[in-house]
Amino acid sequence: MCGIFAYWAKEAALSRDIFNTLFSEAEKRGQNGVGVTITSINGDIETMKWVERYSEVKDKVLDWVMENHQTDDIVLGICRATPETEPETTLENLQPIVDKDVFCVLIHNGSVTETHRSEFPRYKFSTKIDSEMIIAKYIETGNMKTTMEKLSGSFAFILFDGERDKLFAVTAFNPLAHAYIKGYGYFIHSDDAALGKIITKITGARKDGMRVWEAWYHHEIEGYTIIETDIDTGFQFNQTFKPNFLHISYSKPKEEKWVCLVAASGGIDSGLTAHALHDAGYKVHLIHFQYGQKAMDAELWAVQKLAHHLDVPFHVCDLKELYFHTIHDQGMLTSPWVPVESGGDLLKSTIAWVSGRNAIFASILMGIAEAKILYEGFTKVYISAGWAQLSEETGGYPDNSVRFTKALEEVKKYGYITGDKIEFLPVMSQLTKTEEWILGRELLFPFELTVSCDNPVMTNKGPRLCADCGSTKLSIWAAQRAGVADHRDIFPAITPENMLKPMTTPPLIDIFNRLIIPNKTRLIRKLNL
Repeated sequence: MCGIFAYWAKEAALSRDIFNTLFSEAEKRGQNGVGVTITSINGDIETMKWVERYSEVKDKVLDWVMENHQTDDIVLGICRATPETEPETTLENLQPIVDKDVFCVLIHNGSVTETHRSEFPRYKFSTKIDSEMIIAKYIETGNMKTTMEKLSGSFAFILFDGERDKLFAVTAFNPLAHAYIKGYGYFIHSDDAALGKIITKITGARKDGMRVWEAWYHHEIEGYTIIETDIDTGFQFNQTFKPNFLHISYSKPKEEKWVCLVAASGGIDSGLTAHALHDAGYKVHLIHFQYGQKAMDAELWAVQKLAHHLDVPFHVCDLKELYFHTIHDQGMLTSPWVPVESGGDLLKSTIAWVSGRNAIFASILMGIAEAKILYEGFTKVYISAGWAQLSEETGGYPDNSVRFTKALEEVKKYGYITGDKIEFLPVMSQLTKTEEWILGRELLFPFELTVSCDNPVMTNKGPRLCADCGSTKLSIWAAQRAGVADHRDIFPAITPENMLKPMTTPPLIDIFNRLIIPNKTRLIRKLNL
């Protein structure tokens, strides 16, 4: 709702032009009033506010700032956007909030849930602004991390504690960035691009991080982060916090309760992932997605067989209508009019790409996970799949990469209020398909119950895999390189003269050590390691 900024003039005061840039960029986020506070090194606090938008009173604002600003000052500024809960901006509801009794100055972009106000019977509120509850909670706890884990709302704020000489930059999911320029000082702003403009104006540089040792920088502040700057020493301390989200069903469970959701395609990667997690003692639920793929019947057969083999529940998520009538995917794996040609020279490419497939699957899995946490009392939900795996990553698919999994970590942080209780387990992300066959052999994994094929045919005995598509070829080669017998029904059958010779493979303990499973004690016993 608002644009906020701060400048600690550690080494130099700023020019009128630079302050104009700070305010002008903040005005893009708030056009219903301006406020600024300057705290001097001797403890004097000067504050001015205007109910007009910055561009209408620019000269007045800059005249006042330049008259009062000097080296070592800390300047906090805000351009306010009036929320829908208020009829208009007045001087009384305009920040900065200054509590001279405790020597705290605050500017806040966001809101604080009003129900917290009753928690502070002894605190003397000087305004009706909900943001003042941040100061109240901070004074009560004496700790910013505790403050942020007790309050609920939305947060990006800058707080100067003059008693302790601490400058805090705090953000949950609202934007906030910081910068430093040698010879000048430390900046905080709602917009990282604004800080880039400041650096260009002062240094002439148009890029960040031009040297190993930076003379300047500007970076976004990660979500749910507190940056505490000690004004006496200049040292910074970073820490994260767990947000206090409110929900009708969100309460602390009485006991630990966890589950692992595995996106099960019916193939080897996801099947072995589920098998390894099950053997390691994890409670596994298989989630199978049907999106109109040509292998749909065969893959369902495989997932049902795996669920029976492991004695675990499975759920089918039907996305056929979504893909046919909304997304209109017409790719090689879904359209009956497009032949499967994924096994030729285009093998290492996205030729068989399905629109948004893994991203959609992951989003649904996180939704299922959140519902289990909110309504079923689970304390931790793991999510795993076969898409994070070395051979798949090098095969050309970005949604099979470690970067994709890291991107999902960002999505769960900001797209789900239970994100801190959801954890991705990319179990096979450091293994090749060849190494999967070695591991599967030792775990007695039923490879014959899997379908790694883009165009299989169902027979009375089960699925028959083609030998020509990319998925089947890669799994055939992996089995041969591992020296593991392949008992799947493949047509045409692989003749001995067309088989690859087994390669020298790493010892089992090396493969085991690269599995991404937090607790592998039971696996150690099963593998006799």
